Amino acid sequence: MKNSSTYFYSNGKLLITGEYLVLEGAKALALPINKGQSLEVSESKMKGVLQWHSQHLGGNWFNAELSIPQLEIIETDNVKIAKRLVAILKKTKEFQSEFLNGEVGLKVKTKLEFLPWHGLGSSSTLINNIAKWAGVDAFELQKSSFGGSGYDIACANSNSPLFFELKYSEPLIEETTFNLEFSDNIYFVYLGKKQKSIESIKSFRKNAKFTSNEIDEISKISRAISNCKKLEEFEYLVETHEDIISKVLVRPTIKSIAFSDFSGSVKSLGGWGGDFVMMTTKMNKMELAKYLLSKNLDTFFPFNDLLIK
Repeated sequence: MKNSSTYFYSNGKLLITGEYLVLEGAKALALPINKGQSLEVSESKMKGVLQWHSQHLGGNWFNAELSIPQLEIIETDNVKIAKRLVAILKKTKEFQSEFLNGEVGLKVKTKLEFLPWHGLGSSSTLINNIAKWAGVDAFELQKSSFGGSGYDIACANSNSPLFFELKYSEPLIEETTFNLEFSDNIYFVYLGKKQKSIESIKSFRKNAKFTSNEIDEISKISRAISNCKKLEEFEYLVETHEDIISKVLVRPTIKSIAFSDFSGSVKSLGGWGGDFVMMTTKMNKMELAKYLLSKNLDTFFPFNDLLIK
């Protein structure tokens, strides 16, 4: 790396189907998006110091200086994030003892192409980039750091929509197509409430009620949704999926809570209660924007704007 830099990049993600039950073996449909996070490593003249600079779409995010190889915080502008970063780097060293083991000064720059509170993969893209840098298994690093199914790590490394499932706790990934003729009718809408994956998973483990029937049904819906030819069929499958997960979680659907006057379908993506929802509508973009503003929502993306092309 002398007089040069090493660059890594990982894609963000959206989980279209299978939330929660993917942890129990259901087949999920996941979508890597064209917004992600980069990580660039270069040598610096500050021997024994790791200088870390992170930016997101809105500007500066986080800065820290850590000692090498001890990985102790020298200084930072955000102690909470710095401690989380140190925990990830130390966990990485458990998998690869040579990682950050010298005294050469290093400078790391990361750039997130979306806002971290949008839930589009700020943690998974970071984990995946660090795993690439260290040469360790990203699924194992994530499992030991944040938990979760690993679908987001699969997305970080793929440029295609994919089916993801856990077989005997191991990830099974199958790239697929998701070319919908009615894609102009689909939007992803940010609800303004970042969901914490760890807390969502804990709540699911504690309160969920399901059998193998629900897991099988969600797997079938995942397959069917990826092959839909008509908007009406897509909406039927989305609403069926919502009803199943609603019963599993013993929680009302987001449409019944916040969008009961909406004529299209509304589906939670990822942790229920925040992050993004997927909406189908025959309204044009301006009409949808007006409707969402009436709900105090102003961040949304057309389906086609997030596809990797």
